[in-house]
Amino acid sequence: MTTQASFINKYQRLIVLVLALAAVLFGWWDTVTHIANIVWRDDAYSHGLLVPPITLWLVWRRLGEGGMPPARLFTPALGLVAAAVLLWMLGRAMEAALFEHIALVVTVQAIVILLFGLDFYRQLLFPMLFLFLVIPFGGELVEPLQNITAKSVIWALGVLGVPYKADGVLIELSSGLYEVARACAGIKFLFTSMVCGVLLCHLALRSWWRRAAIMLAAFLVPILANAIRVLTTLLIAEATDQSFAKDVDHVVYGWGFLSVVLLILIALAYRFSDRGVEVAEGEGTMPTMPTLNAKGLAILLLAALLPPVAALWMYQPPEGASQCRIADVLAPECEDCGFRSLPRFDNTGYVIYEAADAEFLHLYRSGGNRVTAYGALFQPDRPEHRVIQGLQKNLQDDWTVLSGVPTQNAAVGGVPFEEIVIWRSERKVLLWWALFAGGKFQDGATASKIALGKARLFGGDTSAAALIFTVNMDDDLDSARERLTKFLSTFSADQFLWSQLKMPEGHAICAE
Repeated sequence: MTTQASFINKYQRLIVLVLALAAVLFGWWDTVTHIANIVWRDDAYSHGLLVPPITLWLVWRRLGEGGMPPARLFTPALGLVAAAVLLWMLGRAMEAALFEHIALVVTVQAIVILLFGLDFYRQLLFPMLFLFLVIPFGGELVEPLQNITAKSVIWALGVLGVPYKADGVLIELSSGLYEVARACAGIKFLFTSMVCGVLLCHLALRSWWRRAAIMLAAFLVPILANAIRVLTTLLIAEATDQSFAKDVDHVVYGWGFLSVVLLILIALAYRFSDRGVEVAEGEGTMPTMPTLNAKGLAILLLAALLPPVAALWMYQPPEGASQCRIADVLAPECEDCGFRSLPRFDNTGYVIYEAADAEFLHLYRSGGNRVTAYGALFQPDRPEHRVIQGLQKNLQDDWTVLSGVPTQNAAVGGVPFEEIVIWRSERKVLLWWALFAGGKFQDGATASKIALGKARLFGGDTSAAALIFTVNMDDDLDSARERLTKFLSTFSADQFLWSQLKMPEGHAICAE
């Protein structure tokens, strides 16, 4: 018994740390599994699978070096836990997963500071901050990288004298039409290279200018190498055929490209390494960890319970859509306005929100041009039934977003629209997208998330809708914009809203 009691006293803080982190992970299990699902399924964030074990190894490595200050309770860190909990609640209300992810990692940091003290935490600063790299963020870089790759390849084709035609990320060679797709952006290689660069800076380099040089290389090398990859794939396709080029791209580049990039980076880091073998004073000794008293245990218990309590507060039972019949949105009509309503027939739309509670698709013709009006109602906006979704996954019949086109957001009748061009084969369509939430049209996805977050926090109406208007682009982009502007000046966007959304009180009602 004495031996067991001594063991518990010696490692009490570590045991309490494990129990506290277990309570946090249990309370925010949805957030944990959300991160896990992203890093497991999305290749761009697959580096996140290695971040937690590398963090634990770095912590163990640092503790083994010795020279650690004694562990001391740092009660002000309880305020950091509370701030992280509030951030998590805000993220949950706004459906801003990034806020939840950041709050989870900050809470882990705060509990370590609370239990062991600031001086102790400073000695573990790098591994603790390295843990933030598990957060899947930076998806907004895909489109800029896609455009950079396309422009680089187009420039190289011109230098090499290869005949081509280009439109944004579309490149036409004599062997066919190619798209520098989102998968060709090289985001996976960039993220993995950057994470590797950060780790190499810590392990191999001491001076800040060398670290800056390695991080610059970690950023530029994968971008340059990815452009070379796409260029050589196109040249192989031009010399042979498309199927052979795809096989080469998937087999050779898929297996070898990332390895080559990382080997170059590692070779550079250790070629210019200025960090010798370091032996810390007190090597091999564990840091002093005084036993916590009842007050300290109570403070740690409070910190550990805050996340589960916040999760319970924000819990929403599975909520279905309103069971009453939702009124149909009839196609607005006009006389001598230049737009004639058409009967709907199958496979005429470009977008379908499969999780919507109600939809409509109205077709119009003006001269030789067709305009479509599509709406999706979410009553209420809830898990697995969100109005804010990536448009790409809702596009039908192989339509895809065309990047590299000089799009610009528009506003007609006070309603803001996000502009997107989609394409399939050689057809192009201009698409304007508007979101209605919080009783009005919102200026983009972020404003819609804020409006819905306020409604969830303060008990407002969380009904929402997405409206999408499209017109074919048989000529230039400006002409297509003019046709959509004329259509939405003739039929205002609110004519395509469900009656439930237009009630003065903002409450969803049953149709008569």
